[in-house]
Amino acid sequence: MTDTLPAAAAGVGAGPITGPDIGAEEDVTVLAARADQLRDRVRHLPDPTAAATLDEALDAVTAFNRAGLVSLVRSLRADPVGAQLLYAAMEAPAVMALLAAHDIIRTDRTLDVLRAAEQLGPYLTASGVTLQVVGVDASTATVRLLSDGCGGVDPGLVESVRAALRSRVAGLAAVEVLADEPASGPGEPAFVPLSSLQVGAPR
Repeated sequence: MTDTLPAAAAGVGAGPITGPDIGAEEDVTVLAARADQLRDRVRHLPDPTAAATLDEALDAVTAFNRAGLVSLVRSLRADPVGAQLLYAAMEAPAVMALLAAHDIIRTDRTLDVLRAAEQLGPYLTASGVTLQVVGVDASTATVRLLSDGCGGVDPGLVESVRAALRSRVAGLAAVEVLADEPASGPGEPAFVPLSSLQVGAPR
């Protein structure tokens, strides 16, 4: 079964537009975590060229996808109804993340880092680690990893967190990880969890 749109409704030539049945929407957090896991597995393969080949392939796919997305966004914005549909679609986290990851829209990077940190939280908790966002300055995020045990945080996990945050937050170039101590000193407060922030128009 396919979803079909009349061509006239899409502003293209004759003939219907058909595509595979969309089905249920998948959880973007689960999909992002799966992508991170696969990327991490490739980077730990014995062949040193595997990671470089993966990065090159991802760059090529990203460039290809961005070209199509830019064309789509421009077409929608050129029409008043299309622009309304575009802005409505951007309310969905998956759409916003997709456009931000391809540098098509700009978002507040601090909120992006907080959102990514919350997404990583359950996976880190399972390893006995808590992630705190200390600050975000330009293209650098400063975080702290707190271990429930006395042995500190595994260096491999630290690098995985760095890679995960950079891959999830568009424009984030570096992630600094501070010592495994609570951020209780003056001038060094940790950000409140994103879930405690009220988002939306003031009442």
